[in-house]
Amino acid sequence: MVTLRTGLFQTCIVLFWIGSIFAYLYTGRVLKYFHSPQSINVFMWSGVVDPKMFTKFEKETGIHVNVSYYEGNEELLVKLLATKSKGYDMIVPSDYVVQFLIKHNLLQQIDRSKLDFWDKLNPKFMNHYFDPKNVYSIPAEWYVEGLGINTDHFEKGKLPEASWTSIFDPVKTPNHIGLFNDSRELIALAVKYLYGEFRAINEQEVQEVKKLLQEQKNKVEAYTDFRGDFLLESGNCSLVTISNTFIWKTTRDNPNIVFVIPKEGTTLNLENYVIPAPSKKADLVYKLWNFLFRLEIQEHNFNYGAFLSTRKDADFMFAVDTLKTSTQLIHPDVTTTAELFENKLTDEQINEIWLGVKGS
Repeated sequence: MVTLRTGLFQTCIVLFWIGSIFAYLYTGRVLKYFHSPQSINVFMWSGVVDPKMFTKFEKETGIHVNVSYYEGNEELLVKLLATKSKGYDMIVPSDYVVQFLIKHNLLQQIDRSKLDFWDKLNPKFMNHYFDPKNVYSIPAEWYVEGLGINTDHFEKGKLPEASWTSIFDPVKTPNHIGLFNDSRELIALAVKYLYGEFRAINEQEVQEVKKLLQEQKNKVEAYTDFRGDFLLESGNCSLVTISNTFIWKTTRDNPNIVFVIPKEGTTLNLENYVIPAPSKKADLVYKLWNFLFRLEIQEHNFNYGAFLSTRKDADFMFAVDTLKTSTQLIHPDVTTTAELFENKLTDEQINEIWLGVKGS
C-alpha cells in the first residue's frame, strides 16, 4: 500500500509539472480563446507600465488588455520559439532580440499611418542596426548603464573612480560589489576593459575574459539586473553596476547614493514595441500604442516605475536633476550621444564564459 501511494504521489507530481510547463509555454495561446475579439494579449517587462493605465485604456476604448510579464529576454525567446509567436499581439523585446525576430520572420511590419505620435519620437532612438528604418519596431523605453555608489562606505574624498576599472581592477575594486546578471552586458564591459573596445574575440581572448570575471567574482556580493538600488540602500554593497532607470529615484531620495557614468563612456539600450507575425489584432495594438505614447500617460509611467520616455518632448524627464548626467546623452538638441549596445560575440562564446564564471 505504501508503495502504491508513493507511486501515485510521484505520478501526480510529474503530471503537475508537465501541466505547469504546458501552461507556462502556452498561456498566450490559451488566452486567445477565452477573450472576445476586443482584447489583446501583451507580453512585456514588469514594473514599467502602471497596470492602472491598461484599465484606463479599456474604459476609454472597450479593448481589454491581457498582460503577462517576463523578467529577461531569454524567457521571452523561449516562449516565442515554443509557440512560434502565436497567442501574443504585442511584445517588448530588447534591441538585439528584435534583430533575431526579424531574421526569423516573426514580426509584422508597422503601419505608421495608424500612429499619431511618430513625429514625436526622439531621433536618437531611431534607425539603429537591429531595425535600420524602424520597419518592424518602435522605441518604447531606454536606459544607459553606470555605477551606483553608496558614499557611506568610503572615506571623504576616496570614492571609487568613475571608471569601469572600479569593478575590474583588483586593486581598485572594493569588496561587496553588485553586478549585472545579464551575461551579454557584463561580458561586453570585460572585453572593453581588456582590449579597449567591444569587438569580436578569439578563443584565447575568451579564456582571458573568463579568467577576469572569475577573479572578479571573489568580490561580488550579488548578480542582479533589478535590485542594485536595494543592495546600495541596504548597505550590502558599496558599489554596483546599474541602469539609470533603477537608481535615479534612489539618488533623488537618498543623498548618500550617487550615480556616475564612467569616463570611458556607456552604452544605450532600447526596449521596443513590436507585433508578432501571427497576430490578427494589429489595429487594436495601434490603438494601445497611441494611448501609451500620449504625453500624460508617458509622464505617469515615468513617475510610476522603471520607465524613461522615448518622446523628444518629454520635458518632465529632461528636467530631473538626478537624471541629467544620462539624459544629456539622448537629448534631441545635444550632439553627444551614447553608443547603442550591439552584441558582437557568438552565443557559444557567451555561454562558455558565463558558465565558467557562474560555475566557478
